[in-house]
Amino acid sequence: MKSSSLLRYTLMHTAVMTLLCLLIIGIVSKYSIGYYRQHKDLFIFQTLATLKSFSETESRFEFIDNLKRIAGDNRNSLVVLKNRQGYFGNLNYLPASIPETPLIGDFLVWDDSAGVEERLQNVRGSRIATRWGDVLVGYNAPDFNLFASRFQLALYSSMLLALLAASLVSFLFARKLLNRLAHVNRITSEVRKGKLSARVPVGTKNDEFDELANSINSMLDQIESGMEGIASVTDNIAHDLRTPLSRLRIRMDGHIAKGSAGVEELLVLRGEVDRILTTFNAMLELSRLEQGARRVAFGPCNISGLCEEVIELAIPLAECNDQQLQLELKGTFILEGNRELLFRALYNLVENAIKYSPDGGTIQMVVYSNKVCIHDQGPGIPVDEQEKVFRRLYRLDRSRKEDGFGLGLSLVRAVAHMHGLTVTLENKDGFSVCLCAP
Repeated sequence: MKSSSLLRYTLMHTAVMTLLCLLIIGIVSKYSIGYYRQHKDLFIFQTLATLKSFSETESRFEFIDNLKRIAGDNRNSLVVLKNRQGYFGNLNYLPASIPETPLIGDFLVWDDSAGVEERLQNVRGSRIATRWGDVLVGYNAPDFNLFASRFQLALYSSMLLALLAASLVSFLFARKLLNRLAHVNRITSEVRKGKLSARVPVGTKNDEFDELANSINSMLDQIESGMEGIASVTDNIAHDLRTPLSRLRIRMDGHIAKGSAGVEELLVLRGEVDRILTTFNAMLELSRLEQGARRVAFGPCNISGLCEEVIELAIPLAECNDQQLQLELKGTFILEGNRELLFRALYNLVENAIKYSPDGGTIQMVVYSNKVCIHDQGPGIPVDEQEKVFRRLYRLDRSRKEDGFGLGLSLVRAVAHMHGLTVTLENKDGFSVCLCAP
């Protein structure tokens, strides 16, 4: 908890709020109570200046009479003269702590006037030395003092409550954030221990944490899919390559037992090796395409022209099954891409259609302005298998009787992604696969 960044931010927020409250108190006090205090100070200094002037021109008795008159004219003023004869004015003592003009200070007096709630009053005053003794002038306003004390109490109390409320809200907010982060940490810990199915709970607020949870879950989905793909590829490699390797081993053992091998027998062995190498080369090329490691030149590609070439190349293969290849042009589809890769992708799709269509069937290539589709009369691909067939070396159970290694559709999707196309599969009146532009 001590190393929590959120806790530090909460404490920083509390400190900022404290400074802000103090600043507010200072500003409010200056422009309310402070303003009135400035007027009181001005009255004190002006009265002291007047008495100073009187002391220089008047006799002691005249000065004392004027001092008493000033003290009596303003009920809020406190005026006192101290000399060897005693105290004169409306205050019977002169506080030693009061500084001389131009300084000013506060002192306490006991006010026994009728109607005064607070008997002990805080008075501001200053003093000056005259030739008739030290003179003190103070200003006492019980009503204002009461208002000022109540105002300051209310101001300090409200600021304190605001500070406590802000601190409490910050603490609750930080604790809520920590709880949500704890969920994320718990899930990542479970994933690190091997539980790839764990997912971060996603709330309904669609806030930043929900976006983070969605991003983490999406990443975990990809990791889980990748791990499943690796396991699937491993199983498929073991399943599909075991047969040719075993066959190769048996033939080699037979030749070793005979002690020699003819040219035709060696050619057969080389064919088996070439078949295996072809598989690995195809996987290597697919990896390069998916990772963008292979640099290819892009240029304008007329999909209609490519389809015509694909049809021309695939006709002999279709004729072996008494199948018909048809090309229908419903638009002009020109794509910025690599002609060689697009040709291979389209040929793979047509080759699959020929392979899985019944003898005597019809395969159609239809070109639209933004997509190209291949329709066949084959059994199609079950919906729950349609995403899996794009995995490397993944083959439907019924397809294992056919030649191939389950890399064709993986290559098609890699080429499609490279060109910004999407691959869609549909089981309707046979089977259709389309390469669609955005």
